Amino acid sequence: MYTLTEQIRCKMARGTIEQEINDHIEDQKAEFLSEGMSQTEAEEAAVREMGDPVEVGLEMDRIHRPTMAWGMIALIVGLSLAGYLLRSVMYQTVLGIEQSAGKTEDLFWVGTSLSWHTSLELPALLLGLVLMIGICYMDYTRIAVYAKPILIAYQVLLFIGLQVAGLKMNGSTRYIRMPFGIGLNLIDLLWLTIPLFAAVLYSYRGQGYRGILKAILWMVIPTYFLIIRSQSLIGAMILEVVYCVVLAVAVYKGWFQVCKKAVLTGIGAVVVLIPVLLAGGLWCFGKAYQKERIAAILSIGDHAADFPRVNVIWEMISGSSAFHGNPQFKELLTSVDGSVHLLASVVAAYGILAGILLVLCLVVLIFRFAKISLNQKNQLGMVMGTGCTALFLIQTVVFILENLGGVGNMGIYCPFFGTGRAGMLTSYILLGLLLSICRYQKTAPEPVIRSWRWRQRSQS
Repeated sequence: MYTLTEQIRCKMARGTIEQEINDHIEDQKAEFLSEGMSQTEAEEAAVREMGDPVEVGLEMDRIHRPTMAWGMIALIVGLSLAGYLLRSVMYQTVLGIEQSAGKTEDLFWVGTSLSWHTSLELPALLLGLVLMIGICYMDYTRIAVYAKPILIAYQVLLFIGLQVAGLKMNGSTRYIRMPFGIGLNLIDLLWLTIPLFAAVLYSYRGQGYRGILKAILWMVIPTYFLIIRSQSLIGAMILEVVYCVVLAVAVYKGWFQVCKKAVLTGIGAVVVLIPVLLAGGLWCFGKAYQKERIAAILSIGDHAADFPRVNVIWEMISGSSAFHGNPQFKELLTSVDGSVHLLASVVAAYGILAGILLVLCLVVLIFRFAKISLNQKNQLGMVMGTGCTALFLIQTVVFILENLGGVGNMGIYCPFFGTGRAGMLTSYILLGLLLSICRYQKTAPEPVIRSWRWRQRSQS
């Protein structure tokens, strides 16, 4: 067994393989014993049946080897460069138009904005890619062992950051001031709690409704930051929906000793009710500007007339053909915010097929990650990957709706095409985690949680 496992280069896979080989030898030994062999003869025959340990070890090394998803990495890098170059082109286009008209002020509300296209965007992009590759090589299963203290410490740091360096704008504290004039969006920072929540949920396996209740309590805490401190209704809804998706997958996979049908029905009802309850609560008890913000996002009532930008977006899209952009592209681009409506701007500049291709590449990447996550043998990787891909899918849907004029600016970052350094870095951290799950899908063992191990021993 020592000789066999020495042939396996991936150390994290050795324990699992050794257990599998031992189980196979024991099964074969039991079969020989049933045929009338003695204990020693049966054991020797079972070992001989396994063959040469070096050859078997090399074969196990070939099968259980970390594999880099180079195709997905190439697609991520391509989408990253495409997003950066397209934002640069749109910004330079508007800047040239404004300067030719004799305007020298910063482009903040007209077209694209200096607030997102700065000299720091490219370094943030490169830093994000480096973080992604670094996290890809890390053992993601270690997160499960320390998930609870990490999640608690992270939320405490966010609370302290809001208290000490919170930036209040329009009645909400949504940004944390950092050195060099950098502001980190609280909504984007809270996306990192999704894989941590999945890891915490993993520690409650084998429990009944008590485990479900504990999970719900962990889901409620981040809502304080999003609703009370930053007044982000959309951010709170998206985060809670992703939490519910992770919980539903865990219940469906049989992690909890509960009635699956009843609990899954309840989770589905909660997902439907979350937007209604949150919006209704702010509408009934919120401040005047919060009610106006809800009406503006939904474009209802008198606020629908305050969105001439929606008409411009439709004009940009309807005036474009499959292979050619809108002839009035430059004039229309000065009337929209290119940092939010990048997809509509691409359609107006290069044609409808260019916009479809851009979205299709992102959707293919997301669904590829979803397929790998849901097919994971490692249960921790399965729920963590599912949570991350669910977030990316929702962000993409919001991005498309914004660019079709269906909703107003929700302030939700879209991977590769959105703006904001916090959103960018957060997305690359989560992408690195997904790549780590892909890399170790054949080798990562199920992590052992101390509380879970103690409970198993006490029950036995």
